[in-house]
Amino acid sequence: MPYKNEFKADFCIEIDFTKDSENPVRIFQAMTDLITSFQDFDSNILKGIDSKLEPVILLEDIEKGSLRTWLSSKIKGVPDEAIKSGDWKKIIGNYLVKAKYIVINRLDGTTHLTDGKIIEDIQYELVEEAKKTDIKLFPHYQPMPLVKLVSSIEKINKSLKHLDKRDKAMVKSQYGDTSFNLDLDFTAEDIEEFLTKEKIENESIMILKVKKPDYLGNSMWDFRFNGKNISAKIEDDSWLIKFQQRKIDIRPGDSLKANVNTIVKYGHDNNVISHNYEVIKVIDILPQTDNSQFILDV
Repeated sequence: MPYKNEFKADFCIEIDFTKDSENPVRIFQAMTDLITSFQDFDSNILKGIDSKLEPVILLEDIEKGSLRTWLSSKIKGVPDEAIKSGDWKKIIGNYLVKAKYIVINRLDGTTHLTDGKIIEDIQYELVEEAKKTDIKLFPHYQPMPLVKLVSSIEKINKSLKHLDKRDKAMVKSQYGDTSFNLDLDFTAEDIEEFLTKEKIENESIMILKVKKPDYLGNSMWDFRFNGKNISAKIEDDSWLIKFQQRKIDIRPGDSLKANVNTIVKYGHDNNVISHNYEVIKVIDILPQTDNSQFILDV
């Protein structure tokens, strides 16, 4: 179906599915997640243009047959004084649409991402398009960080996993039609290693407030540290076995005093890609303090 702008939309997401196929929820779930992931992608781009800008995706219309959702981008926030002149909203809106095409087209035909070069190529093409559309003239323009780009691509790709091999999904706009690659398989963790220039590890004794223990397996625990939520894997196997056998009582609000290995990964631009935490040795369990009881005891 040729692109028609009768709804005054910026672009259309179309999902073509086999009629009478099972699990119809997958079509609507994929559409919902694609719209959400596109809004996240737009947000990451806008933060590189002006921190005050926020994306809003507007629903223009929905068509049946193949499920077609017509969408428009609205930009909230006032840009820098230097870019108030001119039709800056149109410039940014066109760039947001073209950026989606760059990502979709660059990933076409790829089944597995074996290195980070494709991600770096996408980042380069986004910068080149920014030059063409005068986005780079915006005073605060910064290219999207690789880690943000990977995160956005992963969300888009994850949205497509609701569909099966008989389904098709594409984006339509004044710039033509382009199809999503439903065969692409990767996770952010896979690409993270290729984007890492340097990894620095440091062991220290920390007190971690328990938010959510892992009662069943050997996965991540949720903690609170220094006013932030973090996740950490318990590598102290003997302590972990005792906990899972209920020989140790831990409840949310209690704290672990432990020897913790902190792993910080830096990208080629020397920005932090990720923080990872490993509890090497549990030293002590610190029960949650009842302040009222503490005052009475004193």
